[in-house]
Amino acid sequence: MARHYYVLAAALLAAGSGTAFWSSSCTASTAPRTAASPSGTTTAAELAQPGWTVASRSARGVMVDHRNEIVGGSAFLVLRLRARTTLLRWHVGSLDPPMSTGEVPVDAGSAIFWPSEGLAGVVAVFNGGFKKAAHSGGAAVDGVTLEPLVRGDMTIALNAEGHWSMGVWGSATFPAPGFHAIAYRQNLAPLVEDSRLNPAANSPDWAQWGSPLNNNPLTPRTGLGVDANGNMIFVATMGRVGVAQVGVALLRAGAVTGMELDMNPFWPVLGAASTPLHAPGGVFNVQLPQSEHSPSIFETGWTRDFFVALAEPNSWRCNWSSPGLNSSVTTAQPQRLHLHGAQCGSAMTSITAGATSGAVTTTPGPG
Repeated sequence: MARHYYVLAAALLAAGSGTAFWSSSCTASTAPRTAASPSGTTTAAELAQPGWTVASRSARGVMVDHRNEIVGGSAFLVLRLRARTTLLRWHVGSLDPPMSTGEVPVDAGSAIFWPSEGLAGVVAVFNGGFKKAAHSGGAAVDGVTLEPLVRGDMTIALNAEGHWSMGVWGSATFPAPGFHAIAYRQNLAPLVEDSRLNPAANSPDWAQWGSPLNNNPLTPRTGLGVDANGNMIFVATMGRVGVAQVGVALLRAGAVTGMELDMNPFWPVLGAASTPLHAPGGVFNVQLPQSEHSPSIFETGWTRDFFVALAEPNSWRCNWSSPGLNSSVTTAQPQRLHLHGAQCGSAMTSITAGATSGAVTTTPGPG
């Protein structure tokens, strides 16, 4: 059965590849290089950048890269998802955010949903936000509101194509017109906004940024941001840091907007694979040093919410999508992925060319 599934996944991958469906703000994050598409047109590919190490790439170019940042003596591992070559999904943990049995479809449940997400291929995973009991904001997925969204909180929104948008809930510009989200996750007030650190990050009232173990505000922390090119940035450290250091790490990595995610030693988890994973048991070559958990916990089920990054297909004229939400439906609406676009039927090579030789490291060093 497992072998049959893998062959099916490989066949679908061989048939597919992705379109430029994102907004003009999500442009190539390096000087453009052209690559021929199956239709004979050219599209700028995502290039490697100095100072970043490639974790994975496809025919479209770089999918995931990473670097190290040292802030206040603590090492942060920075993971970047390229907006034009990857997509993102949000999952609910088995215990948090709490829900009734069967309330959330399996595609957003406590484990990577291999029958759907495995078709595209998992290229990265990382932890979500605070527990519901922390009252850090709202959350919704697949038409199910797990916690009401809070005005003024920083919010990550994901649409049916797995594209993302980040902004302050209730502001006039978020979500942008035409962005139809299928998932929302909030976690406290903005940490970075308009390329500036929130002054409250340096406030002596550190409790507003979460409840640390033993009331020590210096603790392992994580954060999420979006840069000027629309790329997603995740930062994590097992060092003892304050929230301001998370914000600085986001800014140094290029974030123009950002939010804190989970904290304390038990919760930071990060993994990136050099080739897309289509079934459990794959290798996450890039991991957070000294993390208390392997990212493989997301393959079979985890208690807390988390994010899964997937590979877009090779062609610029085909991408992964899900049905989206129907406003007339009041129950949960599963969001299984399918291929969509003009070039999905043409024969394609493997979804990835792999990482460059020696490109993947797992241990932050001086940045």
